[in-house]
Amino acid sequence: MIRANSTLWVCVCCLLAACAGPESDDLTAFMQETSSHLPVNIEPLPQVQAFVSKPYNADGALHDPFVPRKAEAQNLNQPDLKRPREPLEAYPLEGLKFVGVVSRQHKTYATIQTPDNMIYQVKQGNYIGEKLGLITALAENKQTLKYEMTVKETVQDATTGEWTDQMTTLELQGNQ
Repeated sequence: MIRANSTLWVCVCCLLAACAGPESDDLTAFMQETSSHLPVNIEPLPQVQAFVSKPYNADGALHDPFVPRKAEAQNLNQPDLKRPREPLEAYPLEGLKFVGVVSRQHKTYATIQTPDNMIYQVKQGNYIGEKLGLITALAENKQTLKYEMTVKETVQDATTGEWTDQMTTLELQGNQ
């Protein structure tokens, strides 16, 4: 058993000696040839700029970083809130019914019924509904052959304060 063990050690040593051959083997020659043709122009690393810290000033000059900020509204679409209100702005748009159309002197008027059964005449350019709804169009739909009134409501976003438009179409109720 000792003889087999020492024979194994002799074989391992011979194999290791065979791997560590002379410097003229193929791999070493390839490495030397390839490295002689490579350019050695390595660009230097960019200069690291120093970080300039700002001390926090608690007197109110800077915003507290631990309190979320509210986005400032651009108010590009802000409606005229100082104009006098029209009677139909006292009702929600959902509660109003478009019940008729009247044409006089080449102008078209819509008749609107309120929840308390009052009838009002409106035209394009009048305001209607609680959400600053402006009547932008009053015309007959060529596909359905019914009159439609298009209302542009302007609402303010509760979180950002920005004014946005939403379009609503009211269709003439009942038979024509």
